[in-house]
Formats: sequence, C-alpha cells, structure tokens
Amino acid sequence: MKKQIEQLLSGKFKYDQPRLLFSKDKLSITLEAGKTARGELYLGTEDNDKIKGYITSSNRRLVPGSSRFSGTTVCLPYGADGTGMQPGEVCTGWLCVTSSIGEYKIPFSIEARQNEEQNFLEEIKDIETFKKTAAEDFKTAYHLFKKPSFAAVMAKADKKQKALYAGLSATSSNYQNLEEFLIGLGEKDPVSVSLKTTAADFFGLRESIQESFDIHKTGWGYLRLEIESTVDFLEPERHVITQDEFIGSSCRINYVIHAEKLKKGNQFGEIIVKSPYQELVYHVTASRGARIRIDLNTEEKRRKAGLVHAYIDYCEEKTDFKTWAEKSHRILERLHESGNEYPEYRLFEAYLAYLEDNQSLAKEILKNCQSKEFTRDELEEAGTYLYLCTLVGLYRDKGQALQKIQNFFRQKSDSFQLLWILLQMDPTYQNSPSMALFMMEELYEKGCTSPILYLEAWNWISRDISNLHRLSPFWMQVFHYAGRRGFLTEELVMRLAYLSGYEKKFYGCLYKALAAGYDRFPSDDVLEAICKYVMKGDPRKPQYFRWFSLAVQRGLRITRLYEYYMETMDISYRRQLPKQLLMYFAYNDNSLGDARKAYVYASVITYKDRDPQTYESYKDTMKRFAKRKVEDGQIDENYAVLYQEFLLEPMGREDAEKIAEKLFTSRLYCDDPKVREVIVCHSQLAEQEIYPCVKGVAYPRIYTEDAVLLFRDEKQRCYASTVHYNLKKLLDECDALDGILKRGAEDTGALLHYCERHELNADNLEYFQKLAETEACTEEYRNSLRKQILDFYAAHVDGEDMDRYLYKLDYRRYMEADRKVLLEVLISRRMFRQAMSLVEEYGYEGIELSSLLKLTSRMILKSDMAEDDELLALASEVYREGKYDEVILHYLMLYRFGPVGELISIWKSARGFEMDTYDLEERILEFLIFTSDYRKEGEAVLESYVNQSGKENLIGAYLTQVSYGVFVKEYTMSPFVRSRLEYAYANNWPLNLICRLALLQEISREKNPKPEYIGMEQKILEECAKRNLVFGFFRRLSPELLSPYQLDDKTFVECHAHPGARVTLFYALDTGLGTELEYKCEPLREIYEGIFGRTFTLFYGENLHYYFQIDRERSTRTTAERVLNMKKIEGTSGSKYQLLNQMLSDRRLDKKKEVKEELKSYLRQEQYVKEMFTIDRENAK
Repeated sequence: MKKQIEQLLSGKFKYDQPRLLFSKDKLSITLEAGKTARGELYLGTEDNDKIKGYITSSNRRLVPGSSRFSGTTVCLPYGADGTGMQPGEVCTGWLCVTSSIGEYKIPFSIEARQNEEQNFLEEIKDIETFKKTAAEDFKTAYHLFKKPSFAAVMAKADKKQKALYAGLSATSSNYQNLEEFLIGLGEKDPVSVSLKTTAADFFGLRESIQESFDIHKTGWGYLRLEIESTVDFLEPERHVITQDEFIGSSCRINYVIHAEKLKKGNQFGEIIVKSPYQELVYHVTASRGARIRIDLNTEEKRRKAGLVHAYIDYCEEKTDFKTWAEKSHRILERLHESGNEYPEYRLFEAYLAYLEDNQSLAKEILKNCQSKEFTRDELEEAGTYLYLCTLVGLYRDKGQALQKIQNFFRQKSDSFQLLWILLQMDPTYQNSPSMALFMMEELYEKGCTSPILYLEAWNWISRDISNLHRLSPFWMQVFHYAGRRGFLTEELVMRLAYLSGYEKKFYGCLYKALAAGYDRFPSDDVLEAICKYVMKGDPRKPQYFRWFSLAVQRGLRITRLYEYYMETMDISYRRQLPKQLLMYFAYNDNSLGDARKAYVYASVITYKDRDPQTYESYKDTMKRFAKRKVEDGQIDENYAVLYQEFLLEPMGREDAEKIAEKLFTSRLYCDDPKVREVIVCHSQLAEQEIYPCVKGVAYPRIYTEDAVLLFRDEKQRCYASTVHYNLKKLLDECDALDGILKRGAEDTGALLHYCERHELNADNLEYFQKLAETEACTEEYRNSLRKQILDFYAAHVDGEDMDRYLYKLDYRRYMEADRKVLLEVLISRRMFRQAMSLVEEYGYEGIELSSLLKLTSRMILKSDMAEDDELLALASEVYREGKYDEVILHYLMLYRFGPVGELISIWKSARGFEMDTYDLEERILEFLIFTSDYRKEGEAVLESYVNQSGKENLIGAYLTQVSYGVFVKEYTMSPFVRSRLEYAYANNWPLNLICRLALLQEISREKNPKPEYIGMEQKILEECAKRNLVFGFFRRLSPELLSPYQLDDKTFVECHAHPGARVTLFYALDTGLGTELEYKCEPLREIYEGIFGRTFTLFYGENLHYYFQIDRERSTRTTAERVLNMKKIEGTSGSKYQLLNQMLSDRRLDKKKEVKEELKSYLRQEQYVKEMFTIDRENAK
C-alpha cells in the first residue's frame, strides 16, 4: 500500500485496471455432513500482471488457506468445514478478494449431501410402499430390508414397530425375518399350505416308481418348506422348496418309491412337509404283493392273544366259565375259518370240551390226533396231548404219562405249558409248594414272562405266604402283576412291604407293586416302606412327591424325608408348606439346593400373615440368602419373592446396582417346542437381549410397554406374532425404583423404565442425563433424551442449582441433538467458553442473534481483545445481521480487513457510538487507494480522518486519487474535497499537478469567483501554459484570464480516452452559407492522462460538427457526433475577435448603423496597430 501511495503522489496513475479472472465464477462444494473438504481457486489477469491483496470470507465454514496473496497466477487453497451441518443443509456466502486491481466477491455454497437414508426414502417412502414392493417381488423387498438405510422408512413408526424392526434386522438376516416383520406390523397373514390329498396306496410293485402329490398355498410372502421322509423306501425329489417354485398357488412334489427297499408285507411311510408354522403329513402304503384285506399272520396272533386273555380273565374270576368257554369257542371257530388248523388249537378245543363235560367230543378230537407223530419241536403239543388223554381216559397209565411229560420238560425246560401240566399231575409239587414255586422262578429266569406264570405263582403263594422268604426279580414281577390286576391281599401287601426293606437295589416293578398295595390297603407301614424303598433309587423324581408328601402328613420319621419332599415337589406353583417341615429347615437348610431353598423361603414370605412366628424365625436367614443370590444373578418366581421382600430398599449403591439388574424380570411361558431363545427388543436400546428358553420357560427383562418379543428356534429363525405365550411380572418395583436410583444405581433398564414413565423435572434430571450417556441406548434415542434435557434447561434458565448437571454434559453429543438450544442454554447461563468451543467446532447457524451477540461480546472481552479468527468471523456475522455493541465494533475495527464496503459500514456504526475511528479510517483510505476505489463514501471517511489530523501523505494520496477520478474519469467533486484541495494549495502541499487541474476545473464552474480564486486560476493557468496543456473546461474561464495566452478566441473540443490510445478527430465547419458539409480528419495529440483535444476559432453563427474515432488494442470505437454552436459574442472586450463577432451579430439582426460604427472602430484599431508595430525583417525558411 505504501508503494501505491508514493506512486500516486508522484503522478503515476492507472486509467483502468485489468479485470481479475477466476477459475470458477462460483464455488459449489458438496461434502458429507460432519466432514471437511478442500479445494483450490485460481486467479490472475489476461496479461499475467502481478497482483496482490487480501482474502476474507463471509462465513467461517469456508476458510481461505491464507489471508493474503501475491503473484501473477495465484492458487488460493480453501477448506470447507461441514462439522455440525445436517444432511441436506446448505450454507451460502462469499469470498471477498480485495486486490490491487479491484475488489471482487465470489459466491459460494456448501451443501451437506443427503445421506444414504434420505436417498433411500426417495425409493421407498413408507411401509405401504414397501408392502406393495414385497407383494410384487419378495426378493427385492428383502434386499431393501437388509440395507441399513431401511431404518429411514421406520423413522415415523411407533416405538413398538421400531423395536420389531431393530430386532429382526439385527439378528442373522433371512427371508423369514422379513416375513415375520410384515406379519408383526399387521401388513399380512402367514402363508398357509395344505395338501390336496393326504394318502396314497401302491401294491404289486416290481420296480421303483415315481409319484407325486400337490401342495396348495394361500397368501403371499415368503414360504420355505422342508420335505423329509420317515422311511428309507420313500425319497422326495427335493428336500426344500420355496414360494418361487409354486405355479400360481400350487406346487407338485415328486417322490420315488424304491421297490428294492420294501420288506415283506405292507410297508407304511410318511412324507413330512414342514413350514415354520405348519406340519403336513402325506401317508404312503406300499407293498410288493397284491392288495389283501387281512394279514393272516397278524390275525392269527391277535386271536391267539385273545384266547390267552380270555383264559386269564377266567382264572382271575373276572368272567364265569360259560362266558369264557363261549368266547374261546368263537375265537377257535374264526381261526378254523381262516385256515389255522394247527394241533395246538385242536388240543385246546378238546380241553374246553373236557371242562364242559363233553367227554365224547373231547375223545373224538384226541382220537383224531392219535395218528400224529410229534417232532422234537412239538414237545409242548405232545405233553398236552398225553395230559388230555389221561383226563378223558384214553391213556390209563398216568404214571407212565407223567414220566413221559417229565422227560419232555427236561428236554424243553423253558416251557411253562409243560410245567403247568406237571403242576397238575405230579403230586410232588402238590406236597411241596416251595418246590413248585422254585420251578416257576427258575422258569422266569430262563426268560418266561407269561402272565399265566405270574398268575399261577400268585395263586400258589396266596395259599401259603410263609413260602415267601425273599423278594427276587420274579416275585417282584408277580406282585407287580397282581397289583395291576387288582388281586393283592392285605396280608401279602404287608409281607411285601416288610421284605422290601431288605432290598438294596431299586426295581421299578417292586415300587409299582408297593404303590398298588398302598392304594388297595393304605397303612403307615406300607407308606414308610415305599418312601424308604424309593430312597434306594433316584428319589428326586417328581413322581415320588406323593409318597413323601403323605409321609410328612402322617408325621412319619424317616431320614431325609423333608429333603426329598422338597426335591420332588412341583415348585411351579406356590403352596403353604407343613409346619413341621418349616421347623425342620429352620435348622437344617444346608441340606437343600438353592432353588428348593428359595421355594421354601418364598412360601414362608407368602404366608407370613398366617404364620408370623415362622417368618420371624426365618427372616435373617432369608435376607442373607437373598443378598447372596442376587449377587449370583439368580432369578425365578421364588427368588423374586425374596428380592421383593428384602432388597427393594437398598442402603448403598452396590446393593442398589445388584437389585436393579433384576428389576422388570418376567416369567414367560410358551408351549411351542421349537423355541430355544427369547429375544427382547427395545427400540431405545442398541442391542437386543437374549434369554434361553428351557422347557418353554424364560425369564426376560422387559423395561417398557412397547418392547417386542422375538422367538428363535434352533435353526436361528425368528418369530414374532406367530408364537403365542403368556407373561407374568415377577417384581413390583414401581414404588421402589426411585429409591434404588437415588442410591446411585445406573442399570440401563431401570433408567429406561423410569425415563419412559416420568416427565423430566429438576428432581430427576440426573437420571435422564445418565441414560442419555449410556452406550447401550441407540444414538437416536439418546439424542431424543438430550433434546428433552436441553429443552428443560432452556425453559428453566434461572435454575442455578442445575448448573452442576449442566457442567457434566458431553456437549459435543448434545450438539447433535439440538445445536441451537444447547448453545443458547450455555450462553444464557454465562458458560461462554464452553459455548465458544462448540461454535468453533460446529458453527452457529440457527442461534438467536441476541444470544450470538452476547457470546461474541463476552468472549472478546475474555480474550482481552486478542486477535482470533473464529471470534472475528463471529463478530462479522453478528454485525452483518445488524446486531453489535461497542465491544464488537472495536474488535472489528482492530482486525477486519475487508471488504471495503463492510469496513465503511463498520466505520459509520462506530461513529454513531462516538468511538475513536482514526485507525479504521486510515485503513479504509489505504484500501480505497489500494483498490483504486472511487466510491463517494470514501470522501466522508477522509473528512473524518482530516478532522482527526490524519497523516498528510495519506490525505494527499487520497486527494490525488480523487482528483484523478474527477479530472480524468469525469467524476463529480464534493465540496469537502474541493476545500481540502484549496487548503493544500494555499499551504503549498506538494500535491500532484492533477490536484491543481481538478481544483482549476472546479473553480471554473463558478460564474463570479472570489478574488482569491482568480489568483489560483491565474497561477494554475500559467502552469498549464508552460506545460502546453489546454483543456476543454478553459472555455468557462474569463477571457481576461485566457487573453494573455491567446486563448480567449478559441473554442475547444476534447476527448477522454485510455492513455496511449489513438484518437482521430472528424469535423466539418458549417459557416451558415448553406453549403454541403465537408468532413476533415486529423489525429489528436494526447494532452494529459488520456485527454485529447484541439482548439478552433469560430465566429458568431458558425457551427462545428465533429466526432472522435478511438483506436486501442485491436478495437475501434466511434463517438456520437456533436455540434458546437457560436451563438454569443466571445472574446475580450474591444479585441478584434470581439469586434468581428459583434459586427456579425448586428448584421444578422440588421443593425446597419451599429455595423458601420463597429466597422469604423475595427479599421481604426487596425490602423493603430500598423502604426505602432513595424516589421523590420521577415525571415523566410
């Protein structure tokens, strides 16, 4: 700037400046919200002139790389800061380039591009649109559902729907999740399937064949069917089909029947079709043989079993002889009809005839068998035949017959049929029952399990129980059989109970026999025997609770009775426990497992009103137990009762934290066997909570009413509304929650439950702030909490006691929630440093101007007026919006460097506050000179600067620039500038000639100048004459001033053009004689700084027509034609020029007399001149 001042003072002027060229007319910057971007702007001139200057930005979001520049082609780096901007937000402003060749503003815009979610919304606007997409193309919908940006579609959904989406999108994604999502929203029903036919039969198969059946589906959506066979001869063609394989609503399933894998007879198989919601069964019957109505083997076995059962019923006296005989005859007749002519049936028929006293029929049947030779495999039939022959008298030697049958039995010792015959015939057994019983037991050990054996043994032992000395497996089976058939006796039951005490192993059949005995003949002895015997096995099975319960009721004293009572009890529901049991466990609780112990304690608490004494005796123990188990993390219905009773009023933070982790637990029961896990989804939480589901029971924590439950099977498929369940809350924590939180608990679930159910106020502000900082919550929910907190602070600006919470805030997180409110809250609470640090990072868009003014002013004072780019940008922004105070004005005056118009505006505002503007005025004047700016506001600045005794050289330089503008560029001059020029001239300031010329031009406008001005005119005109300078404005000077320089008879034409241009004058003189104009041309001389001119002597009545042609740098410009008229009498009074003009004027007015007088005067004057001046010599060249 100093150099330009010196150049001005020395008379080096620039008529015009080269235009500054930019690589971009506008900076359009697109960036990701919260990110930054960089770029470059190039500037220079066509002629590659050296330029220099300053760069200022109207907005802190666009930061130039440097505040100054210099060079020929300048690269200006810049950075755009999108921190704090929201997607889609646009910030606009300008970069001001204040250069040595002028001041320019480059507009810019910074746009935070829309994120993927916003772009996604252009494709899928809402759930209804998405549903239509899914109905048309489920796969496309699935791929859209998988995208993280699908969350934007759910932005306007309620919390329950958001939770459903969060849960299904967070788990391993598959088509099933989308299906459940749409079902859960109520947008569709599950796809259902059905079989058109459910069974098929195939007979006479000689080779493998392919068959098929059809599946029909109803509804749209995702469908995955798994197909499997239950047998190896059936093979489905495909094991999985989806909705894509349906043609319309039907799909054909092919399967192969492998003939080589078919066994003998009819084979039955099933093809199972499973969907996540249904199971269909297709039945197939296949056989290599022909279709037959009855399987003869099966029929024979069935009827043979019927004969046995009928005989047992008769022996047990459940039917009479006649009924038994009739039923047996019918069965034998059916066997005969179906071709079963086996000897054994004929022999049984003979036995029936014998019992019915039909000896002749019996003998006839037996005689028909006399010719049969029995083989070794038919020893039972042979023995039976001999026995019947002895009965009917066909074989009279009973001794020989007995020997033969004994021989048969020795050969087939596992035959009960032969043993039974011997028991009837051999008197040895009749005389020694113990031997008979021994033989029956031995037969059992050889594998005989016939119920007739058990019945025979029971009959023998019933006759003499003294033969029962011990309980072998055989006798256990016999008693078990007797118990099932209902013919136990009290005596034998007591004997059985007694002998069971000697058994060391547990046998199920003996237990069942004892149980049947007690049911028939209940007694304490039998009950005690049962309990003791059960303890020898696995006494903890629930089925044994009956006996332990009865024993407790009966007051039996059995070791570990109470423990097993508790171990076998069904603790799924609560009951009042026996008094004696509670008394026992009051001193022996270590013998119980924790789960059973919890049940006992829960029962004591539940019924404490009925039995307060027991409660008091247990109280301390229960409390210690509850504390220990909550630390272990245990929870179920029983533990919940303990926690409810003892832990909901914690005394310290640690206890509060422990119990808080168990709050809001519920017992969930579902009878769907496929469910393995329960997933709890809260829209407010970032992660889902997963709980195991064991035997249909889970214990999830559910914090809010809008939580969504998902159910996952072993294949990781999730289900929502398609699984039915019931839910029971375990704890009533509503009244205790506030106290737990006050003790310092920070459990996310507890805080979430509280904040969702309570309005924010001064008392619970801390809870909301804790939850807002919890990483377990989603960022969306945390921001909503932060917004609530900020709104609360904004509504309670006078609550100083809340500042301690305000200081704890993570301000950067809260900026994301609501930048405007946070900053205004901080400013209103005089937390200026915190607010300023956030403004520096995130910006100040949207803040109320009054708050921004307050922040800016206070921070300037706190910084002791030190220069700071952020503060300067902030102060500039506030000022541009019309808000400022003395502090801001002072700061701007100190550090603002453009644009010039803004500096002048600041100066005006500062003048309004009567502030010291000296330095600012000096800077403005320097900038006006630096940029060759001729704006009129500068002269007002100059006036103020002069009034404050500004620097003479700066004032002179600016006056020089203004004078140049006035004289060369033909701007107007203000009175003040004229007065300063007069002052400078009068005081002999070393001003440039241009200042004197401008002053002379301005004085020439006065018709009656003051005497002191005439003196100035004479001196300046004299200087012009010396420099051979003649200007058009001279015509306004008085002839007396011009006469000494022979200019009083001259008329001037003048052209202002670029210095160095070529100017040609085209002119024609119209003398008024009516002749045709004839134009002449001649080049003009540049008189001074682009001013070209020529003088003409025109007489009264003559007109000069003229125009200029200006040539410069390949361009030619022609001015409009002008006409110069001589309509008045010009010249010095009494001069020849004046006399001639006067004569011409009078002549035109036909004043002949005056013309004669004037002509005489003119001739007289000519004569005087000739006489007074003689020419001694005339040199000719």
